[in-house]
Amino acid sequence: MSKQVLIIGGSYFTGRVFAMTAAREAGYSLTLVNRGTYSMGHLPNVREVCCDRHDYAGLADLPAARYDAVVDFCAYHPGDVTGLLAALPGRFDRYILLSTANVYSREVSGSKDEVAPLLTRQLSGPEGEYMYHKMLLEGEARAACAQRGAALTILRPVFIYGPYNYAPRESYFVEKIVKDQPIPVPVDADTRFQFVYVKDVANAIIACVERQQAAEAVYNLSAPEVMTYRRYLEVLAQVSGRAFATREVTVAQVEREGIPLPFPLTAAEDELYSGEKIVRELGLAYTPFERGMERAWEAFKGVYEPRR
Repeated sequence: MSKQVLIIGGSYFTGRVFAMTAAREAGYSLTLVNRGTYSMGHLPNVREVCCDRHDYAGLADLPAARYDAVVDFCAYHPGDVTGLLAALPGRFDRYILLSTANVYSREVSGSKDEVAPLLTRQLSGPEGEYMYHKMLLEGEARAACAQRGAALTILRPVFIYGPYNYAPRESYFVEKIVKDQPIPVPVDADTRFQFVYVKDVANAIIACVERQQAAEAVYNLSAPEVMTYRRYLEVLAQVSGRAFATREVTVAQVEREGIPLPFPLTAAEDELYSGEKIVRELGLAYTPFERGMERAWEAFKGVYEPRR
């Protein structure tokens, strides 16, 4: 019997790829609740409900079904989880929250695993608010799931990349390559960062739906490769097969000129994570970065190449 899964969000990037994978490959029956910006109705066994997550009256009108899991891609602010789970009719066995690896304390050095301490205060700026709110939502989810008698699984991904990514990350570089524009290279950047391929996130969620071991578990989603700007551009050159121009800049110049480089620049922002727990416990296999970037290149280059 196919799994019944309720998806909150599910039409933009990570949720979109999960819905495609769950419907086509896992054979799940999906109910997608989102604002209807992009339709996923072409997928098999998918029911779409146009409803904002904060429209609690609209959520209460959903069929009182029994779901194997609720997967939440768009909880961002305190109260989002409590309000949603209180409004949902019917029953669900598991709630899967997409959090972020950035919930960990900045006072911890080295590669962080799932038992590392979390943030205790809000850092400055919009990103600091985002991180702190995600940390608060994890605690909120524990209390709300306990009240509903449902198990909780928390996933903490690092930078997610791949086809359909609407964040200007890999697409920023692909556009410059296709349009023969020089790519700024921060020569004094001394930070490192990690990625996880979007299809790996989708497969991780499916593993969490399928496996009882994932109940009440927390998993980082982080492929083992550690990247720098220079290594990132080396991979882009490899997968694109193109020689592209670069322009050396300093970190101070990036900040002064507002150059929209998408990844951290300084050692103070250096945050690394271990994604091995989900490999050991659920058998997730991470896509090698070169292979994932090859697929991302193929997906994005057509957006910027002139039509013939």
